[in-house]
Amino acid sequence: MSHKKQLSLILGNATRLHDDARLLVDRRRYASAFALALLGVEEIGKVLLNSWEAERPLAKPKEWLSQHIQKQAAVANLLVGALLARTFPDGADWRTLDTDSLTGAFNDSDEGHLLVVIRNGHLDRRKQNALYQDDDMITAVEDEFAEMQVDGILKIASAAQEALASPFNRVAARAFYEATVLGVSVSDRLRPST
Repeated sequence: MSHKKQLSLILGNATRLHDDARLLVDRRRYASAFALALLGVEEIGKVLLNSWEAERPLAKPKEWLSQHIQKQAAVANLLVGALLARTFPDGADWRTLDTDSLTGAFNDSDEGHLLVVIRNGHLDRRKQNALYQDDDMITAVEDEFAEMQVDGILKIASAAQEALASPFNRVAARAFYEATVLGVSVSDRLRPST
């Protein structure tokens, strides 16, 4: 099977998971809907990671990053790449860019907050809590979730699927992803070669 066909099948699975999550929302089954929606986001992240790996091997991630968090982080970085494109629709002069201010703006953005939540493992733990009733939980699994939370994940998925269409977003996302995994300067990754 070709690489392109494989990626298409994975994206199709992401769409199926999101459609199933919407059906569960209609039935007010928010915890299960949340978990399926997030699994769909992870499928989009898998497409990103696989396509980046096919272009040029990725460095080994930090030990604490599970595959789930890696996929979630790939999607968050795709959204940061799309934010970069919206912020600088005509491009940026990297020689005069105030990278500290730009970093602050990105960190304060919804996309930046999402990346922090993912990197800290909160989103993945939330997914686990949606699926399992742990002994230390004082309420039923379903009581911990609301339609608003599922809608938030589905909006992330929708924005990520739209952002996938832009080659710039994917390149910027990889640069941001490598910075979060390797600690490499994002500006070094995005700055055009001279």
